[in-house]
Amino acid sequence: MKVDIEVDLRSKLGAIRDQGARPTCLAHATTAAHEKCRGSVTPLSAEYLHFFAAGGTLSGVSVQNIADALKQKGQPIDADCPYLSTDPPRGWKPRARLTVYRRNSQERNGSNLREIEKLIRGEQVPILGIALTNGFFAPTPPWNISSDGPLRGFHAVVGVGMGKLNNTQSVMIRNSWGLDWADDGYAWLDAAYISRHLKKVLVLTDEVI
Repeated sequence: MKVDIEVDLRSKLGAIRDQGARPTCLAHATTAAHEKCRGSVTPLSAEYLHFFAAGGTLSGVSVQNIADALKQKGQPIDADCPYLSTDPPRGWKPRARLTVYRRNSQERNGSNLREIEKLIRGEQVPILGIALTNGFFAPTPPWNISSDGPLRGFHAVVGVGMGKLNNTQSVMIRNSWGLDWADDGYAWLDAAYISRHLKKVLVLTDEVI
């Protein structure tokens, strides 16, 4: 059994990243989408984006927080503000006067598979805020994550492809848990998962000059 892939944007994205134990999934998902919007695989700084979205705290952030930070503060390249594998020390701040890239965004219908499919077929990579089931933590081939079972928190990923498993439309997602997760960092969410557990959709739009 395998997924019949119809759209696959993986080759247009940079390398898979690993957020580690930090609550930076939304910054990583937004970073992947921003890099795709810019048409460049030069890594942008998830660290910088998360810092301003979180207001300098060590907490997770909301979709609105990340949208505001991307529009107002933007992102430098990762080399100018590299990702930290552990939480930064108290008082840490990114260096000032870096060249940054800023972008607007829009929230879309949070449970509409057709809307997501339309975006991906148009070569956009929507940021998906989802609830996590047990199956998300240890997916197995063909890497379709079950929508059943208890929920274990919330997470953000990016939609990067479309396909069908047993004639069921599914979305290929890119995670930020490193290459050891699922299929080298990618897996599938079917229509049932989207309908039951998709909470937010954020789409990046025009660049802020």
